[in-house]
Formats: sequence, C-alpha cells, structure tokens
Amino acid sequence: MDMMSYSKKYSRLLLWGIFSFLVLTGNLLSVIGYSSLINISPVFKLGIGVILLFFCFFIYVHKMTIPNPEKHIFIVIAIMLYVNMIIKGEYQITNYISAIVFPVCLSCLFSLFQNKRMQMEVRYIVMIFFYLECFIAIVEKIMMFHFFGNMENEDAFVGRIDSYEFRSCGLWGHPLSNSCILSLMMPFILLQNEFSIKKKNLLWSIGMLALLCFNSRFSIVLSAVVYILLNYKNMIYSRHRIKYVLCIGLTSAVFLYMLFNTSFGGRLLDLGLYGDASSMARTEILDIFQVVDYREFMFVGIPYEDIIYIQAMAGLDYLIIENPWIIFIFRYGILQTFAMILFFIPLFHKWLIPYGKFNAWVICILFLSLVSSSNSLAVGSTAIAQVYLFAFAFKNQKNKYDSKDNTLLLAE
Repeated sequence: MDMMSYSKKYSRLLLWGIFSFLVLTGNLLSVIGYSSLINISPVFKLGIGVILLFFCFFIYVHKMTIPNPEKHIFIVIAIMLYVNMIIKGEYQITNYISAIVFPVCLSCLFSLFQNKRMQMEVRYIVMIFFYLECFIAIVEKIMMFHFFGNMENEDAFVGRIDSYEFRSCGLWGHPLSNSCILSLMMPFILLQNEFSIKKKNLLWSIGMLALLCFNSRFSIVLSAVVYILLNYKNMIYSRHRIKYVLCIGLTSAVFLYMLFNTSFGGRLLDLGLYGDASSMARTEILDIFQVVDYREFMFVGIPYEDIIYIQAMAGLDYLIIENPWIIFIFRYGILQTFAMILFFIPLFHKWLIPYGKFNAWVICILFLSLVSSSNSLAVGSTAIAQVYLFAFAFKNQKNKYDSKDNTLLLAE
C-alpha cells in the first residue's frame, strides 16, 4: 500500500473517530446496551469515538514529528502517571486519560492532517452534530421526554417533571455536558469567515435555544456575553452594524419573551443564577482548605479515600466537590497541577491564536468559566479536546493548501 492510499484509509478512520466522538456517545448507545461493555472493561468508559481516535494516533505516531508543545505536555503526563501509578499505587486513571491525555493526542493528529480538505470534512461532521444536538434538545423539551439514557439509575434522566425544571439530555446525556460542548462550539461559529452574517446569527440563535432547553443557567448567560464580546466591533464599526443591532434586538426580544412566557430556560428565572444547592456547594466547599495541611499534597497528592476523610473533618462530607481544580490539587498535588496547567498554555495558544488575541482570550475565559463551574475535567470531561476540535474545524485559512489535496502535511 503506497503512502497516498495509506493516508486516505486512515484519514477516514480519523473522520469516523470524530463522528463517533460527537454523535455515537455513551448516552445514545445506551439504548443498545453499551453500558454492559463498560462493566466488562473500563476502557469502554472512554467512549467509542475516543477509542477510535486513540487507535488512529497510535497508527500514525511513528510517522509524525510531534510538535514541541505536545512533546512537553507528554513529558508532564508521563511524570504524573509515574507518580500516581508507581509511587501512589492508584490505577484508576480512565478519567485522567480522557480529560488530559486524549486532547494532546488529538492535537498531534490535527497537526499532522493540516490540509483544507480534511478541515472541511471535519467541519461538516461538526455541523451535523450541531444540528442533531439542537434538534434533539428542542424536541425533548417540547415533548417533555428523554429519548436516550438510563432513566432508572441517573438523576438527570427523569421521565416527566415540572416544565421549568425539565432539562433536555440530548446526545451527551447530562445537561451540563451538552451545554458545555455547545457553548464551546458557538464562538467558533461566530468567528468563521466563510459563514454569512445571517447564517452566523441564525446558528447562534439555534444554539441558544438549545441551551435554554438544557436549562444550564451559567452557559446561557456566558454565551450571551461572549456573543456581545465577539461582535462589539461589528456593532460599532462595521458597515453591517445596523444589521447586527437589529438582529441582536430582535433575537433578544424573542429570547426574553420565551424566558418570561414559556418553560424554556425556566431555571434561570425560577432559581436565579446561583439559586440552588448545587450552586451554593461550589463556594461552600472552599471551606475545606481551613482544615488541611498544604504540605500533605504539595507534590504527590493524596489518595481519593483521604479526600473523603478530609471532607468529613471539615464537616463537609454531605457535599460533592464540583470544582475540578480542588480535585486535581488533592489527587495530584499543587506542583503537578500547576505544571499541567502551565504546559497546556502553549497548546491553547497554538490553536486559538489564529483567531486573534482578543478572541483567543474570550474563548479561554469562556472555557475556564465553564469547566470551573462543575467537576467536569476531574471526572473525565473532554472539554479541552472539544476546544481543539472546534478550533481546527472552523479555522479561517487562506488558499495555502489545495482543497483537492488529501495528502498529509507533516508538522514542521
């Protein structure tokens, strides 16, 4: 098999992996008993898409020149795995692989497949996911019924409840997971120059409607703020500024009407931005630092069982730690957590700086706000990988690559 055929064959594997990652989720596959595979092997907890993309990475790893940002974070990952598996003896690393290792491998693959045709095909898959996700969310909200998921064992999957409390579960299961991936995707849609102004605003409006269906108050507010930040120059200086102002005014009127007169986004009005026990717990758990000795987890961290013990000492054992940074500090230590964050910065810079410094900062702040509002990263969220995926799919490129060329462009 020549290199061209080899590349085309496994580029399809990459595309199928991305499609499976976005669409063939554990929530969707639960209808055919996917959870039974997780009971057989924890590897399946990663998801079909992540497994396929890892497989694609290991096929190509000997053919690629790993860029320096990825190389440096791989070294940090190796040290962290050594410390936690060999020194501490903790082998439950599925969440760590999903949240931390997988994004770096995906970044390497995107660095390898840097051609226009691959980017367009990835974007096509991402947009298919966007339309499916929003459609399912809206239909679930209208019907007040969840299509997928294990409704017996998960609190998120409740058959029929009060309309303002009902939250669609979409393709990704938990409403927070769905709202996070949509909120991360929508800024890149707004920054895609190949989309017309009308199309950008239409897609953003559909995405906002889906967020109202997921009833994630923080994501709704953040997405609205991000829209203003990314478009304020257009609203002031662009020759299309009248269109922007009219579109924002009309869209805002529609969404305000829906908030006050329908059950869409009802939790935002009925509970406020921080009006329930879950939101209060995110700030109350900070009291745990009053009873800990920082020297105990300066480098190595402490076993998971000891975290529960510390919570009990602080009188906070009734709370779930929903801050991923606290969990990372406890489990991996302050120095390891700091090193991990420090060496991820060049990767974010690599994928976001093509969108401009200001826009990159907006997306970074959005990302940090979203992942800090739940325990997402600490329990295996792929939010970092999602940022890299959308940054690759919606990147604005000049005619640097021939769209008919499906050969590999190796990273310099």
